[in-house]
Amino acid sequence: MFAQESDTYDEEDVITVKASKIDEDISKTTEHVEVITGEMIEKSGGHTLNDVLNSVPGVSFVGKTVGNSEPLEMNGFTDEYVKILIDGVPVSTGGSSAIFNYISVDNIDHIEVIEGSSSAIWGSDAIAGVINIITKKHEDEKIFAGNVAAEGRTDKSVFTSGSASVNYAEISAEAKASYDYKNGEYSEATYTNPISGKKYSYDNYTVPEEKTLSAGVKIAWNHEDKVKLSLQTDYSEGDTKDISSTQHDDGYYQPYTQTLSGLFKGEWNINDDHSLSGYVSARRYLSGTENQNFSGSWEERTKKEFVDFEGELLYTGYITQNQQLMAGLNTQHSSYEDEDADDEAEASYKTANFSLFGQDSITIDRLVLVPGVRAFFSFPIDDSHDEDFVFNVSPKLSARYELNDEWSFKFSGGSGFKMPTLTQKYNSHYKGKGNPDLEPETSYSVNASAEWKPFKGFSMNVGGYFTYLHNMIDAIDWYEEDGSWGGRNYENFGNVISTGTNLKVSYKKGAWNTYISYNYLFMRQIVDGEFEELSGKIPHSVKGSVTYTIEKTRTDLNLNALW
Repeated sequence: MFAQESDTYDEEDVITVKASKIDEDISKTTEHVEVITGEMIEKSGGHTLNDVLNSVPGVSFVGKTVGNSEPLEMNGFTDEYVKILIDGVPVSTGGSSAIFNYISVDNIDHIEVIEGSSSAIWGSDAIAGVINIITKKHEDEKIFAGNVAAEGRTDKSVFTSGSASVNYAEISAEAKASYDYKNGEYSEATYTNPISGKKYSYDNYTVPEEKTLSAGVKIAWNHEDKVKLSLQTDYSEGDTKDISSTQHDDGYYQPYTQTLSGLFKGEWNINDDHSLSGYVSARRYLSGTENQNFSGSWEERTKKEFVDFEGELLYTGYITQNQQLMAGLNTQHSSYEDEDADDEAEASYKTANFSLFGQDSITIDRLVLVPGVRAFFSFPIDDSHDEDFVFNVSPKLSARYELNDEWSFKFSGGSGFKMPTLTQKYNSHYKGKGNPDLEPETSYSVNASAEWKPFKGFSMNVGGYFTYLHNMIDAIDWYEEDGSWGGRNYENFGNVISTGTNLKVSYKKGAWNTYISYNYLFMRQIVDGEFEELSGKIPHSVKGSVTYTIEKTRTDLNLNALW
């Protein structure tokens, strides 16, 4: 509804993005970036990333299934192929889409949605694109600042949030918290025990009841904008209450998640042309399910724990006035514990990765060229599993050409890389049995777009994309010799192509702000040289918005449409 590019703002406004890990004006970046500002988020009334991101062209949520979160898709690929970051630091752990439901948008300054393969810059998982969430910064000129908000809805759902910050000299501290409760829809039903004949009454949820709690604390030191250090910790938890048709005899099927993270960041601006930055992070992601039997007792059914430690060091600097270099290294250690695994070998797993990456931004008059590359190494460190050493190189080249003040063109091409998730390799759930022999997925993609701005307030953007994914991983059904269903196993089932086009027209004048977009997706798997349709994909998507602002009363009237 509100995902507008920079052309929806007055020309004197400047939006800075980090599409290439370097601060740059959105109008000068070589990547196709959609920006959702905090003001747009506030007007939308959304409180989760699902609410906000569903308005971005090429992004969709394909519908929630019983006991599962609502999966995001970008250009046909699920969120496992999208890198999720907060202030440039990865937050998605274990390949779980549940992370979208448990990130509050109340403390977000803006969101950058970068389309296309970006593994050369952002690493594994960034095959379909990147979503970088930029949080609000404290106001240095205020010694104390805070806010409290509460919202009630007609379905008895509520949302509350609050934050506070304190600044003294070069030290600042801030805290935040939010609680979101979404009331479900249910009807009273009766279950009869087939053995005892006893009847139980229960609430049959057709729309899940959801609860989300998040809180965080941050302490920062800023010495004359030369040296910046910060330490923060965040916690979130959420659960969903519904009735599962696949677990009918057991009663309520309640998934839950808990996330605890810590982050230390540092930045040293050596001079106006050179800087060093880096971070060290730790993340613990816990997911599982609980069941409430119809007799009223509770029991824990599943419990999986993912723990990530990650560090990165980044250098940026101007080699000449028209050439900016970025180079860095990244290391990550991950572990996985499954208390419900069938045997000890499947109960835990460890892995270590190391990457070297860099890019060079070269400006030649109206042309900007950005070549980049990443070298990825995965080391076998777990003696209980027979793992191989993995090496991959992901190159990328992107460019922007300004023909004149009205026309500009963008192009990017490169390869992507995705290691199998720990869930895919060692999961023991019936929805997908883990496969330790999975091969990494690789992709080759091309994106191109043209933008036309004939006069102030109007813009038209048309683009196309093509991605070829090799060794795609999915849970595949298998059957016994008698034809009965045997379960699902994760497999490298084949190759997939995703191609399409998008068109967006925006216009802003005075109190009026409008846009309409269209996205076409053609996504097929290749089997024996023939195309086969992938189920659940959305081939056509139209999104539009008309907003009128009444200045005297500061009131916005919005009409939004999605087909």
